[in-house]
Amino acid sequence: MRLADEVSIRPLPASSDNEPPRSAVLLGGRDSGAVVAGRVLEAAVEADGRYLLFLTDDTPYEELLHLCLLDGQGHALDSATLGGPYATGHFSGPRLLDGQRVGFGFIDDKDWEVELLPTARLRLPLWSEPKGVWRARPLRCHFVLRARPRAAIPS
Repeated sequence: MRLADEVSIRPLPASSDNEPPRSAVLLGGRDSGAVVAGRVLEAAVEADGRYLLFLTDDTPYEELLHLCLLDGQGHALDSATLGGPYATGHFSGPRLLDGQRVGFGFIDDKDWEVELLPTARLRLPLWSEPKGVWRARPLRCHFVLRARPRAAIPS
């Protein structure tokens, strides 16, 4: 697992004021054909030939964090959005924890973690994710999100 500096994005123009921000994904400077939610690429991590992207919308008072997992050719495998109405988040990280886990900070004074799975697995939409996580494909996932209270810093 490593930070993937070969990944970049190109924000796409919105067709209306109500359309959420979207961006085209570039791998090594070439358009991969993937379009993802978000306007700012906060970080990209490569693990086992797959790319995990962390993107925000650049909306200061109602920020969302979009996680998108792409295969090596840029095809979307899985995605999730973290945040909610009137939730102001600030992305911090990523922290590479081991070969399949990445830690980060965003909302709710929690330590967030995403674990990449070797293959897709079944998930139960109502019980599988922490509060504030939404998925477009609710029954199968290629990564798992977890949150725990932020550890107190000893004084």
